[in-house]
Amino acid sequence: MGAPLADSLTRFVFERAAVRGAVVGLDEAYRECVGSHGYPPRLIRLLGETLGAMCLLTNSLKFQGSLVLQLQGAGSVRLLVVECDASLTLRATAKWTGDIDEAATLAELTGDSRRSRMVLTVDPKDGGPLHQGIVDLEGSSVAALFEHYLAASEQIATRLWLDATDDRVRGLLLQRMPSSTDADTETWTRAVSAVDAAPARFASTDAHALLAELFRADDVRAFRARTPHFGCSCSRERVIDALRMLGRAEVESVVEERGSVSVTCEFCNRRYDFAADEARALFAVPSASEMH
Repeated sequence: MGAPLADSLTRFVFERAAVRGAVVGLDEAYRECVGSHGYPPRLIRLLGETLGAMCLLTNSLKFQGSLVLQLQGAGSVRLLVVECDASLTLRATAKWTGDIDEAATLAELTGDSRRSRMVLTVDPKDGGPLHQGIVDLEGSSVAALFEHYLAASEQIATRLWLDATDDRVRGLLLQRMPSSTDADTETWTRAVSAVDAAPARFASTDAHALLAELFRADDVRAFRARTPHFGCSCSRERVIDALRMLGRAEVESVVEERGSVSVTCEFCNRRYDFAADEARALFAVPSASEMH
């Protein structure tokens, strides 16, 4: 049976070699992540490529928390944040300045590599320790950046292909498994060359058909598809906790200046409004942190 590529992630393995991979398609999930922010087209595509890469990387990890990417730039793109959790729930936000060239590379968008970096944080969400990796922004593309990160931090040979338009994202990941030996080199080289040489590698709308077309010379087994989707974890309760952490004096100064307090989520653009009496009442009740 086929597997529609739209809003799906399909993992696969080569039956006769220690090579694995996954193919992802983001459609509605992608549009929901970026659609309410008025981003420039080039920034939308940059976010799309990053969302695709984060889906593929998160799917390869065995944990129940979230993978968070922060790209901090010194050029027109100042900040890009993408989060993907173990259920493939995605959200993203970005900050930029000035005009963004449609043809700009990642290096051009992020500016001075000495002052730019990518931070990947694995948050297990179960009380375990955070794991964080930092990579200089030296690659010319999102794919190259992730390949460099995986080679440096995980010592896993990885190739990544990403394609983002204004309304859909496609991505494919190939990795040599840790158990890979010299005997698998021929399959690895052949698979990478096949994807590199494909003139329209993401033309198919079906994941299984795409894999069969790319890897004709190999026996590839695909697993049940998963469904990436947009989701934001913001809530009024979380905003209340954030305002309490900000402090009574700071909140009072906002109330005096504006007559109320409004907080807009940077990921989903949802707005939380607090009238003056509601904002002041937040400090009449002990916060969760104060009660423990």
